[in-house]
Amino acid sequence: MEELKPLLTESYSKKLTFHDPCYLGRHNGEYLAPRELIEAIPGSEFIEMYRCREQSYCCGGGGGGMWLDGVTADHTRERLSENRVKEAIEIGAEVLVVCCPYEVSRFEDAVSQPITKETEVPE
Repeated sequence: MEELKPLLTESYSKKLTFHDPCYLGRHNGEYLAPRELIEAIPGSEFIEMYRCREQSYCCGGGGGGMWLDGVTADHTRERLSENRVKEAIEIGAEVLVVCCPYEVSRFEDAVSQPITKETEVPE
């Protein structure tokens, strides 16, 4: 981590939050490193999500969940990915930082679909 900090020289004045991925967090117990890296970004403000670390929700991509959206659409109010995006918006985050390859597609898809709760998605 100390080797990376000198590389972070440009200011990024945004409110950032982090989604704890299943494998990095709950399966491998790593919660601190991503937060240290985010907090080292000059000018940024880190905001913790309500459900974080061990209590974080899955993005919906693991365990085959991403292929079940069409099947479960009639049985659930919202997808896990939509739930996580809403939570990021509710805490005032402008950027949702992720580090799992499934999360990028899950969260991009969540914001391209109508969100079931009235809210504005920051651009």
